[in-house]
Amino acid sequence: MALGQRKLRSCVVLLIVTLFVGPLYAETNSRLFPETGWRVAGRILDFWQANGGLPVFGLPLAPAMVGDDGLTYQQFERNRLELHPENAAPYDVQLGRLGDAMLEQQERDWQYEPDEQLLSGLCEEFANTGRQICGPFLDYWRSYGLELGDEGISYRESLALFGMPLTGTQTETDAAGNAVVVQWMERARFEYHPDNPVPYKVLLGRLGAELSGEPQGLPLPAVRILPDTAIVQGHTTIVEVAIADATEVRGRLGDVALTFMQTATGWRALGAVHALQPPGAVGIVVEATLVDGRVTATTTPVQVLDGNYPLEQINLPPAVTESIANNQEALAEENATVRAVWPNFTPEKYWQGPWVMPSEGRITSLYGPRRSYNGVPATSFHEGLDIANAVGTPIVAPARGRVVLTADNYVARGGTVILDHGLRVHTGYWHMEEVLVENGQFVEAGEMIGRMGSRGMSTGSHLHWEVRIGPTSVDPTEWLEREWLSE
Repeated sequence: MALGQRKLRSCVVLLIVTLFVGPLYAETNSRLFPETGWRVAGRILDFWQANGGLPVFGLPLAPAMVGDDGLTYQQFERNRLELHPENAAPYDVQLGRLGDAMLEQQERDWQYEPDEQLLSGLCEEFANTGRQICGPFLDYWRSYGLELGDEGISYRESLALFGMPLTGTQTETDAAGNAVVVQWMERARFEYHPDNPVPYKVLLGRLGAELSGEPQGLPLPAVRILPDTAIVQGHTTIVEVAIADATEVRGRLGDVALTFMQTATGWRALGAVHALQPPGAVGIVVEATLVDGRVTATTTPVQVLDGNYPLEQINLPPAVTESIANNQEALAEENATVRAVWPNFTPEKYWQGPWVMPSEGRITSLYGPRRSYNGVPATSFHEGLDIANAVGTPIVAPARGRVVLTADNYVARGGTVILDHGLRVHTGYWHMEEVLVENGQFVEAGEMIGRMGSRGMSTGSHLHWEVRIGPTSVDPTEWLEREWLSE
């Protein structure tokens, strides 16, 4: 029998199990602001987004903290947001009276501040403070408000956001030494910049930054990949990160999570791109938590190169087609069980050195060929390495690992073993005649785990061997040639 024919017969299960896997982590109600390194989450983030966002509140200057009064609050450039869980939304988030606090810090009694009229236009008087808001300041005051459910932006919504005017308009010198017309509100300071384009002629003072200090600069993680400067479809890569004073590093390559381990020179993670990932740029997103609690983040584009995998035309035997049609429920359960294993993370690296071949025999199908079944366009590929030999041929662990899944005779995979080698690296072994290990058992490199067979959707005795980094299958042969993530 020709080698090409053996390739077609060796393993047909991949029609069933090939798929794209989405992001490992679901989106949560949290946002990182890379400009300052702090996150905003939960109701405070909801409030920030619904009531003006960056122009009104500015960037976060600190994490959410619990004050002496037991309330959770977070400081922003232009205000402080306080969480009052005893109140129903939208009243569960309230603003600090930073305008009043800033005047007090400067030992200024607002009741004795001058009351000039420096801006022309329509005015509105506030009896409680005896002050007016006029012209562009009044337009701005009426243009924003807390979302209290009123139609449009109501008086009470603007009042809830900015408070009442404490001073009249007056000229003050800003940090850059410029003379600026300002007016102090209970919760803000309006500044008039006539040379700015609309709608930026009125800006809010950065009272939060003035009270708590300017944010420090953030160091950025330096990211590179090894052993090359680009990633080949379906091949393993190392993502290396250099960042000082980091307590944790996390990230993702494309949509797939990276798990980093600290080394003597920095942080490293194993990664890969799907064998069907289109060539072109893909982003490596890295976030590092610093010792002071801030998070610094960067996105590094890398190139994905074409693996130049061949195309295989496979005609499925009628028995296999019939088995697929008659076992849809069992196949779905089998696939779900296997897929659930790949994202699991063990923080310890179990293996040392290059791996060993798990069985002796002929290599009948390499990793990566695109596969067209029964003449339809190729939408899948061969996710492992096929080794053919006689029924009963020993199969051994290529490296130290823990048995995390066994099955005597799955519909598609037949006798099945999956090993966890740590750091989200797993290996799978399909079509075994006999499984010789149990779940939870540790095995060493070269230790026997089963015997070769042709169980499941297979037309000849062989071992289908997969290597996975998270959900992504990679070429097993490169794990025989070098040690990945050596200390």
